[in-house]
Amino acid sequence: MNGKCARRRTLWAALSVLALAACTSPEPGAFPQEPVAKPSVTQVTARLALPLAGRGALAAADRARTAAFLDAYRDGGRGPLLAVLTTPDQDSAGQVTAMLRDLAVKRGVSPDALVVSSAVGSEAGVILLYTDFVAKPPGCKPEVVLGFNPTQALSPNYGCFIANNLASMVAHPADLLGPALETAADGARTSRTVDLYRQGKATQADVNRNDANYLSSVGSSSGK
Repeated sequence: MNGKCARRRTLWAALSVLALAACTSPEPGAFPQEPVAKPSVTQVTARLALPLAGRGALAAADRARTAAFLDAYRDGGRGPLLAVLTTPDQDSAGQVTAMLRDLAVKRGVSPDALVVSSAVGSEAGVILLYTDFVAKPPGCKPEVVLGFNPTQALSPNYGCFIANNLASMVAHPADLLGPALETAADGARTSRTVDLYRQGKATQADVNRNDANYLSSVGSSSGK
């Protein structure tokens, strides 16, 4: 009797070990432990080289190219906008700098973002540079590994198609690395608002309800 009990205990112990091994050991074809796919962001340098005519003038076509370049910097550039000038003399360099700052303001670029360096040379020209970013899709694997998955591990393709779409649609790839720095607040406007508040006056803008641009409240009790 004791021999049978000992054999049964040994059998149950062996079965328990096998059950534990089945739960902990990966089976062939199990999901591999891979990170979730994410788009990669590559830093590149955007560059525009233009010749200068006369005393620092740009041709009409080159002004249009400069405007498009400034728009691209405004919408997606990070860091300073560098301008490398080569002019016959320092007076011409000043004129080109003023022209670039004026054009930058008209395209919505802060003049403080423009950093100019100049040198005297026989071939007049300007080179504009800024740091740009490009998002690259991760590339989804053509096949999905299916198999025993006791640990609920993620599939290698998990989130891959969303990452591909994100890389294709993102307007500012640098935002995938981190948020852009906030611009400084308008000190004069803030000071004026605080002064009005201290004087007990209204701090909001005056609104003319008879103005054609005024939008009435929707669903108001008065029905107006």
